[in-house]
Amino acid sequence: MSLTFTDSPMMKGAYVELASTLGLLGAVVVLVPLITRFFGRNSGWIIGAAYIAAAVVFTPAAAAVFAGGTPSWSVAWVPALGARAALQADGLGVIFTYIALLIGAVVLFYSTRYFPPGRTTSFYWLMATFTFAMVGLVLADDLFLLFVCWEVTSLASFMLIARSGPAAWAPSLRTMFMTFFGGVLLLAAVALIAMTTGTTSVSAALASSAWSDLPWLAPTAAVLVAVAAFTKSAQFPFHAWLPDAMAAATPVSAYLHAAAVVKAGIFLLFRFSPAFHDVVVWNVLLTTVGLITVAVGGWLALTQDDVKKLMAFSTVSQLGLIVAAVGVGTPLALTAGLLHVVAHAMFKSGLFMMVGVIDHIGHTRIFGSIPKLARIAPFSFAVTVIGAASMAGIPPLMGFVSKEAIFSGLLSAGSVAGVVALIAAALASIFTIAYCVRIVFGAFIDGPEVDKSELSPSDPVMFTFAALPILASVPLVFTLGSLERFLTPGVASSLGESADVHLSLWHGFNLELAASIVIIIAGLVVIAFRSRVFAAFAKSGPPITTAQVLRGIQGVFRRCGVVLNRFIGSERALPHLTASFTLLAIVVYGGAIAVFASGGVPPLQKNLNRTMDVVLMLVIGFAVLSVCMARSRLTATISLSAVGILATVQLMALGAPDVTLTQLLVEAMTIIVFMLVLQKLPKTFWRYPKRKQFGRAVFAVVVGGAMALVTFLVSGRRERSEIAMKYLHEAPEISGGDNIVNTILVEFRALDTLGELTVLGMAGIAIVAVMSSVRDRYIDPPASEIAEVPRKPWVAVRPKGTVAHRAVFEAWPNLVALRLTFKVAAPILALTSFIIFMRGHNEPGGGFIAALVGSAIIGLAYMATSNDRAIGPPRLPLYLIGGGVMTAVMTGFLNLVMTGSFLEPAHGHFAGQHWTTSMIFDVGVYLAVVGLILVSFNLLGTSDSAFTPAGSDVLTGGRMHRDVDFERTRERTDEMVHGELSGPLDAVRAQRPTARQRLRPGRSLGVVDQQEADQKNGGRQ
Repeated sequence: MSLTFTDSPMMKGAYVELASTLGLLGAVVVLVPLITRFFGRNSGWIIGAAYIAAAVVFTPAAAAVFAGGTPSWSVAWVPALGARAALQADGLGVIFTYIALLIGAVVLFYSTRYFPPGRTTSFYWLMATFTFAMVGLVLADDLFLLFVCWEVTSLASFMLIARSGPAAWAPSLRTMFMTFFGGVLLLAAVALIAMTTGTTSVSAALASSAWSDLPWLAPTAAVLVAVAAFTKSAQFPFHAWLPDAMAAATPVSAYLHAAAVVKAGIFLLFRFSPAFHDVVVWNVLLTTVGLITVAVGGWLALTQDDVKKLMAFSTVSQLGLIVAAVGVGTPLALTAGLLHVVAHAMFKSGLFMMVGVIDHIGHTRIFGSIPKLARIAPFSFAVTVIGAASMAGIPPLMGFVSKEAIFSGLLSAGSVAGVVALIAAALASIFTIAYCVRIVFGAFIDGPEVDKSELSPSDPVMFTFAALPILASVPLVFTLGSLERFLTPGVASSLGESADVHLSLWHGFNLELAASIVIIIAGLVVIAFRSRVFAAFAKSGPPITTAQVLRGIQGVFRRCGVVLNRFIGSERALPHLTASFTLLAIVVYGGAIAVFASGGVPPLQKNLNRTMDVVLMLVIGFAVLSVCMARSRLTATISLSAVGILATVQLMALGAPDVTLTQLLVEAMTIIVFMLVLQKLPKTFWRYPKRKQFGRAVFAVVVGGAMALVTFLVSGRRERSEIAMKYLHEAPEISGGDNIVNTILVEFRALDTLGELTVLGMAGIAIVAVMSSVRDRYIDPPASEIAEVPRKPWVAVRPKGTVAHRAVFEAWPNLVALRLTFKVAAPILALTSFIIFMRGHNEPGGGFIAALVGSAIIGLAYMATSNDRAIGPPRLPLYLIGGGVMTAVMTGFLNLVMTGSFLEPAHGHFAGQHWTTSMIFDVGVYLAVVGLILVSFNLLGTSDSAFTPAGSDVLTGGRMHRDVDFERTRERTDEMVHGELSGPLDAVRAQRPTARQRLRPGRSLGVVDQQEADQKNGGRQ
C-alpha cells in the first residue's frame, strides 16, 4: 500500500479521510437492503444522514486542500498495468464531492415523503450506488478507476430510470446507448493517455511532457474527452437522453439530472482542462457546442407542455453555458463555470423537487391543467419564483452573479471572438428568461380555477427540502468572499497552476450588464404577451426529435439482423447469432491458412494416436449425429448427454480427474434440468423446409471440418508450455496446495473465477426473471366445474387417435422408495460434499465439485416430493446466489487488507493444518452453485401438476386439468414413509379415495376429463 501526503502536519493523516469517506459510502451501499427492510421509505433519513456524515468525515481533507495541499491515498490494483486504486483531493474534487453529498442528502430527505409508504429498496440502493461511484469519480487519481466509476454512474442512472415502469424502459435504453457511447470514447482516451504518458495517474498524466513532445496527442485526446463529456452532460446533439430520463421519479431527476450525472460530464471537462485549455480544437469545439446547446435547449424547453420536460431542456441549456465557459479556458471563464456549477446545482435541484410539490398538490404537471396555486400554496409560489429568478439571472441572486461572470469569461476569449460569444449567449439567454416566466406563470398564475377541496395539501417535508437548496443560495450572494476561497483551489486545478479568483455582485456599467438588462427587458415583454409567445413556441417544435432518430437507427440494425438471420438462423434464434457463426468460419479458415503458410506442420507428440481416441471420436460423432437428426426432443437430450459422458471418458483417459469429476457431475445435473424443461415443451421439434435443412447441414459440415482441421494442426505439436511447467513446479510452494487445478481457479486466476461466478449468478437471476413472467397463476374454479371421472388405478386411458394412449397417472407410489432412499442418501451426500470441499486444495475436489454433489441432495429432495412444490423458502436461491457472489467479493477485500492485493490469498498454519483465505472464496462458489441448481429446480421443475408430462394439452385442445386429491395423495405418501400408515402397499392403494378433478380452462397438466374427451371424439372410447 502506498500512502502519499505532504510534509505539512495538516496534510498528514488527510488520506485517512479520503478512504474513510468512500468507505462509509460503500458501507451504505451494502447496508441499504437491511435498512429499507426495517424503515421502508423512511430509509432516506438514515441514508441522507450518512451522506452528511461522509461530508463531515471528508472536511479535514478539504481543509488540507484549502491550505494548499493535495492529500492522496492509493493501493495497488493492477500492478501489471501500473494501475492503482488512487484517490486524491484537489479543488475540483472538493467542490463536486460536496455537491454530490449535500444535494444527495437533501434529495433523500425529500424522498421520504415523495414515495408512498412501503419498501423502496431499489431506489435507495441505486441512489447509494450512484453516490458512491460519483464521489469515486471526482476523487479518482487513476485513469482506469475514473473510467470504472464513470461507467458505474451510467449503469446506476440507467437502472434508476428503468425502475419507473414499462413506460421508462425505452427511454432508459436510449439513455444507456448514448452514455455508453461516450464511455467507449472515454476508454479510448484513457488508453491513449496512459500509453503515451506512461502512467495511469491522472495528476501525473496531466503534468506529463508528452503533451508537448507529441503534437498530435492533445488534439486527439481533446476530441475524445470532449465528445465523451458531451454525451454525459447532454450537449447537442447528444441532448435527447436527458428529457427522455424524465420518465424517472422526480427525486431521481433532482439528483442525477441536475446535480450528479450531468455534472459528471462537466467534471470531466474541468478535470482535463489543464492539458487542453490552450488547444484550439478544444476551445472551438466546447465553445461552439456549448452556445448551440444553450439556444437549442432553451428553444425546446419552450415547446414543452410538461413542467418536468421543460426543466429537463432548461438543464440542457444551462449546462451549455458551463461548457462554453470551459471551452474559453481562461482563469475568469473557468471561475465563472465553476460558480455556475454550484449555483445550478442549488437552484435546479430545488426546482425539480418543487415540480414534485406542484404535482402533489395539483395532481398534474401539464401546463393549462395546473390550477392556480399562487394563493393556495403561497410559500411554494415564493420559493419557485426565487429559484426561477436565479436561473433567469435576475439580481441580486446567485444565478445573476454566475451568469454575469460567464458573460465576462466569454469576453475574455478575445476581442472579436469574445464579443461574438457574448452576443450568442445573451440572445440564447432570452429563451432562458422566457421559460422561467412560463414556469412561474404556467404553474401558479395562469391555470384554471378549482375548488380547494379538489387539491391535496402541501407536504411540509417535501416543501422544506425542495426549498432548502434554493433558499440557501440567497445568502451566498452576500458572502462572495467565502465563495472565492471555496472556488480558488478548483480553478487552480482546472488551470494546472495557481489562480486569483475575484467575485462581486456589482461590476459597474459594462457590456455584460448591458446584455443582462436586454435579457430582463425581453423577459418583461414575454410576461406581457406570454399567451401569444407560448402558443407560438408550442407550434414550433422540431420536425424530428433525436429520440426518433435513435429509434430509426435501432430499426435499421433490427432489419439488418433479420436479413442476416435468413441465411441459417432458426426461427427463434437471435439475429446476431448468424454473424457470429459466419465470423467463426472466417476465423477458422483464416487460422488454418496461416498455419499452412507458416512453413509446414510440426510432427505430432506422443499419446495422440491411441486406439481409444479413435473409438471415442467415432462414438461421439455418432452421438452428435443423433442429436442433429433426432425428431424427438427426448432422443436429442439423451444423445446430447451421451456426448457429455463420452467426453468425460476422454478426460479421464487424459489424466484429468478434477475436470472429469466436474464434467460427470455437470452432466448428471444438466440432464435432470433438461428433463424439467422438456416437460414444458412439445415432444417433437417442428419440421423445417428441406432446403433450409440442407443449407444448414452444408454450413455445419464446413464449420465442423474447419474446426477439425485447425484442431489437428495445432494440437499436440508442441512441448508443454512454460506457464504450464511453472504451475507444475511452483504452484504447490506458492499456494501451499498440491491440487494445481483448484489453486489456479481460486488463487492464480481467481479474478476469472469471480467473473464466471458473477455470470453464474446472473444466469440464476435471469431464470427467475424469465420464468416468473410466464408461470401459470390459477383461480379456483366454481363448484359446477368439478366432475366425477372414473379412472383406472395407475394409468389414464386417452381417446384413440391422440398422441399417447396411456400415460402414468400418479407418481406417488414411486415416492415411497425415493423418500426412503433420500433419508439414507442425503446425509451421505452431505458428508461427501463436505469431504470433497475440504480436500480440494490438495486432492481432486473443491467448492464447485462439492456444490454439485450437494446439489444432488436437492435433486433427490425434489424427486421425493409428492407435488411440484419449491424446495426451501422462495427467496432462498437468490440469497444463496447473492451471498455466494458477495462472499467471493468480500474475500477479495479481505485479501486486499491482509496481502495488499485483491484476491491474492493469505496463507497460514493453525492447529497443525494449513489454511488459506481461498477456502472462503470457495465457499462463495459453493453457495452460488447450490443457489443456481435450487432455482433451476424450483422454477423449471414446478409445473401445474406432477402427474403427467407437459405437452398433453394436445389431448384436449389446450384445456387441461388438475387432480383434486393432490394434497391428500401427498399426505398419504408422507404417512406411509414416516411409518404412520401400516400395511402392505395394496392396502394403501385400497384406501385411496375416489378421484375427482378440477377443470381449469386453458391450463395444462393433469388427467384428461374422460367425459369431455368422449364428447370431442363423437362418443367414441
